[in-house]
Amino acid sequence: MLGSKKFWAFLLCFSLLVMVTVPAVAADPEVTKKDLKGISPKHHKYLYSVLGGVAVGAGVGVLVGGGNDVAKFIMIGGGAANLAYLSTNRHDDLGGWRNWAYMGGNTALGGGIGWTVCGCNTGLGAGLLIGGGATALWLAEHPQKVPKTAGPNPNNP
Repeated sequence: MLGSKKFWAFLLCFSLLVMVTVPAVAADPEVTKKDLKGISPKHHKYLYSVLGGVAVGAGVGVLVGGGNDVAKFIMIGGGAANLAYLSTNRHDDLGGWRNWAYMGGNTALGGGIGWTVCGCNTGLGAGLLIGGGATALWLAEHPQKVPKTAGPNPNNP
């Protein structure tokens, strides 16, 4: 009986049936805010965002070829994550460092893209200059509006 193919097929089907139906029948408790507390970091979201982009970039660089490709994609991943965070979190002034974060992230992104496209050190330098220069021009023409802090302004009594 244990050597029969029909027995093993029946056992496999029965096991799958039990695995599918038991979780559906079991009552799940109601999800509250308390259950979700601690899942996402409350502090240092910018840092976690950029480090996550760096990790993704490093993984892609290893998959593509390793060596210099890892450094190229670390720059691209970190710069892209920086840009994505700053674009979606417009009210986070990063303690007054928002414009510098734009400059550093876009410079790294431009350098990584230039280095990848050209495949030479000249592309790295050109990409760094293009990314940083374009960001400096943009920020000069479009100053960032940061939220006003609570309380009196010491510069304007």
